[in-house]
Amino acid sequence: MNKKGFSLIELLVVIGILSILASIAIPMYRGHLRRAQRAEAFTNLQSLRLLEERYYSQNGTYVAWDCNAADNLTAIRSVLPQFQPGSSLRFRYCLTLNQDINGNAQTPCFSITATGNNGTLVAGETYSIDCNNNKSSSTGVAW
Repeated sequence: MNKKGFSLIELLVVIGILSILASIAIPMYRGHLRRAQRAEAFTNLQSLRLLEERYYSQNGTYVAWDCNAADNLTAIRSVLPQFQPGSSLRFRYCLTLNQDINGNAQTPCFSITATGNNGTLVAGETYSIDCNNNKSSSTGVAW
């Protein structure tokens, strides 16, 4: 008998195997994307902390930006033009002066918080760093 093509059972088996592989691969891929997006926050927070310290050593004060500005990146670059994180940010960065990461008054000091933007895999996650290089995370992720 001359057989051409595949039987319905063979096609269903292949679709079943592909479904199982996809159900494993897609969550793993999303986990890798989430870790990469968190790495953006960690890198940018470190960079902002160093830029703040550099500004302080040159001017004797820390600089702040408008945390509520529609364009967070432009607001930061207006006071720290050396900050060059890339074209799109997945986090908003806010600086609080004279306060450490725990909310305790400390002068001079600052704390910077990165909050995940809506519509990203890290929406609502927050990561913080202060002038003493103390770090915290809302997700328990160590950085």
